[in-house]
Amino acid sequence: MPGTTPFPSLQLLITPPGGSATDYSRYMTYSGGYQEMGISQNFGRQGDTATITLTDDWQFQAHPTLFIPVLSQVQLIDHTAALTLFAGVVTNPTLIVDGPNRNEWALQCTDYTFYADNAIVQGTFKGLSIDQIILDLTAQANCGISAAKIANGGFVSPAPVLTEVNFNWVTLSSAWKTLAQLASSSTPYGWYVDENRSLHFFDSSRAVSSGVTVTTNPTGTGGSTTQAHVLLGGSMTYEFDGTTIRNRIIVQGANQTVPTDVHKAATDTWRADGTQTSWALRYTVTDVSRLTVNGVTTSVTLVNAGATASGAWTVQQNSIGQWFLIAATAPTSGQIIRIWYSYQIPIVAQSNDFASQVQYNGPNNGVYTEYINDTSLTTTSMALSRAQRERTEYAFAAERITVTTGEDFLGWMRAGQTLQLVSGLIPDTQNSNNWGINDVFLCISNQISWQGNGYRRMNLSAVRI
Repeated sequence: MPGTTPFPSLQLLITPPGGSATDYSRYMTYSGGYQEMGISQNFGRQGDTATITLTDDWQFQAHPTLFIPVLSQVQLIDHTAALTLFAGVVTNPTLIVDGPNRNEWALQCTDYTFYADNAIVQGTFKGLSIDQIILDLTAQANCGISAAKIANGGFVSPAPVLTEVNFNWVTLSSAWKTLAQLASSSTPYGWYVDENRSLHFFDSSRAVSSGVTVTTNPTGTGGSTTQAHVLLGGSMTYEFDGTTIRNRIIVQGANQTVPTDVHKAATDTWRADGTQTSWALRYTVTDVSRLTVNGVTTSVTLVNAGATASGAWTVQQNSIGQWFLIAATAPTSGQIIRIWYSYQIPIVAQSNDFASQVQYNGPNNGVYTEYINDTSLTTTSMALSRAQRERTEYAFAAERITVTTGEDFLGWMRAGQTLQLVSGLIPDTQNSNNWGINDVFLCISNQISWQGNGYRRMNLSAVRI
């Protein structure tokens, strides 16, 4: 570390709204401030956030040196790693008055996803691939974020076709999240916005490698941009997480209307007993097409809950939502009553992972069920896609490593990239539980903290893929 590892070469550029970039590197406070510097990354659910701390010591000057306008753009560059560590928007700059001649600025920042959080989109899309829908919605938002397919030089991967999906005035980032869920029928999808305000949308099989090996057996001295040394002493855990196992997924979507056809069998049929005047209908009624009593077409009135009923025959909804056919007087015993009506039923889909149920067999036959109610799913195929996505992601116990890397790692990785894990201290479940693992993991979260002189530690979680 210090003495053998060179100092990181960091540069902080801040651009006020409508202004030009200014270098604030010399004001950065890595540790010891009221607010500690840090970056928080999560793959595919929300934008990255950062806290950047600046110190303004303005002794012997007439007034403070620094003023950071809200909604300035910020870029933190590491010239040693030749990478941008964070780029986004200063959403909440806080001035902390430390003394009569000393101020501290705590800059709360969100990456360029912030613009998607504040852009509203809408539309109904039928028979389009998810990647095309993403392009259309991002273009519609016109919020400074670009999206292009990989085939056209962009970073949006191919994704499944949807029968139909509807967005009713939601934020662009919410639409991305929903589409990532719908795309994940075979492998989980996620997204992030990079320092060039380009959208990356991809599944785990297309995740870009960080080029970093995380290891408990580092080689060489003097720091490395490609090898991250794992700190032991309790900072490394390897989980086999059974709490999230779900191998039977039941998804209920929106309601769909089933139209009636008076030329086919009646929706409901009864035989009168001479005394009964009320008959429960099986479904939620939307429209009554025809009523016959002993073969004779009879007038019927549709009455909603709370309304006053009138007429010899009515279809009414009670206070708890149940629908009934009601007669003012009981029809003669033996008469056949038939009614044709359109009705609503919920869209329901189910997906099982039988291999998982066999592997985790027990008193419950190895079945671990999850129920999802999502009214944005307007077709059976959409509900099934969501069920398959949840099954794919949660059918087996996730193998997840959480580690803290040492300050001698001068490189970078971000949530959504892959890393190579090499350690002789972990059993390999894919090799008869023999000790020692060397495999690819997807980084799903990364919390970066700074030490003195710009050295940093990463507390990251990654899942085996």
